[in-house]
Amino acid sequence: MRRLSVVPGLPLALALAVVLAACTSTPTPQPTPAATPTPQPTTARPAFVDVSIVGVGTIQRGGASAATLRLSFNEASVAAIAPGPGSFEVTLSDSAGSGATLSFTGTPSTANSPGSLGASASVSGNLLTVQVRGSDTLNVEPIIVTGLAIAASSTAAPGPIVATMGAFTGSLAGGATDVVLVSPGSVVSNP
Repeated sequence: MRRLSVVPGLPLALALAVVLAACTSTPTPQPTPAATPTPQPTTARPAFVDVSIVGVGTIQRGGASAATLRLSFNEASVAAIAPGPGSFEVTLSDSAGSGATLSFTGTPSTANSPGSLGASASVSGNLLTVQVRGSDTLNVEPIIVTGLAIAASSTAAPGPIVATMGAFTGSLAGGATDVVLVSPGSVVSNP
């Protein structure tokens, strides 16, 4: 057992209090840890707010329009198209819902689109595919596609042509606020 020596002039009670304080420690209060955040579902902002269309007018069954179709996919806001590559498709169908009776014809051009997008377009049957390689996140940019016509088979259902956007990928994954576009034309029966 250890012997407690007292410093001369220091009262014994004070010496005991110092020893007890050194032997017992009161836990230091710790702050309450922050709550783990609950993951929230994320929704991508739409890349496009609207699509302006200059249509082809009427197309007789078994015929084709002039190459007057102009599609302008308007960016929703500055930086709505993220940097990097992306793509989307536009699909045509007749008023009965068949895509096999309509097709894009002509050579699509994106020459009127800003160069920062690196936009390109291709067609295969009733499908238009638009791709971008990048974007300018400081300006609103439209993707403009021209040079196309629409052909209707002899079995196409008469009525308005339906054009629908879809298959949004990459920097265009946010899609559009409305994927069903204004009709680009109408199929009419032969006289």
